[in-house]
Amino acid sequence: MNFFRIVSPRFILVFAGLVSLTFVTCPAVAEDDLGKVIAKLDASAAKFKSAQADIVWDNVQVKPIEDDDKQTGTAIFARKGGQMQVAVHLKSDNSKPIQKDMVYADGVGKLYEARLKQMQVFKVGEKRSELETYLTLGFGGSGKDLEKGWDVTYQGVELLNGVSAAKLQLIPRDPALAKTAPRVLLWIDMDKGVALKQQRFDAAGNYVIFSYSNIHLNGSLPSDAFEIRTAPGTQTVNH
Repeated sequence: MNFFRIVSPRFILVFAGLVSLTFVTCPAVAEDDLGKVIAKLDASAAKFKSAQADIVWDNVQVKPIEDDDKQTGTAIFARKGGQMQVAVHLKSDNSKPIQKDMVYADGVGKLYEARLKQMQVFKVGEKRSELETYLTLGFGGSGKDLEKGWDVTYQGVELLNGVSAAKLQLIPRDPALAKTAPRVLLWIDMDKGVALKQQRFDAAGNYVIFSYSNIHLNGSLPSDAFEIRTAPGTQTVNH
């Protein structure tokens, strides 16, 4: 599933990239309108330094053949020198143990798959700012920046694992992007001002869901959070 054709389709597949949650729709109240959500995101972004969370990454293909691939691990976000760094360390794929590490920092993305003994390196180049816009959705991105790049619609309040979340629908303002990534749904924790869940659709109706839990904000991170340790004999492939 190619969600965002900003750079290499393989890189976008990995990061856009980037759940079995029971939720109950609740009546919207005045305090949870779009303006309040945008203000909450602005306040969270102003003090954002880092976030660490457990992640469930669910790729759902509906066309041409139905398929569901669910991976779990940890996700780490950090702001350094005004730029966002993101790491995803996956430990299971459909309940089977794996080691897959993805890191984005300083305009370079890396994907390591232990079973293949292969490290792929992607240089984002002129598309860096566009990619980082996606990587900050719900973690470190301000409400004002969100409205610059997307038509944002408030869709009420839902409970995700007992946490009140404001649901937003995002439609890209860029017509070219809208052809391949027509819609994103975003659930914002109205206490912490970060994402609890994202659902991103492609033009065929396939989608990916990122679900976050056990979220820790602005705490200390492991010193090697954005490093990838490879096995001897690993091949590096530059794109």
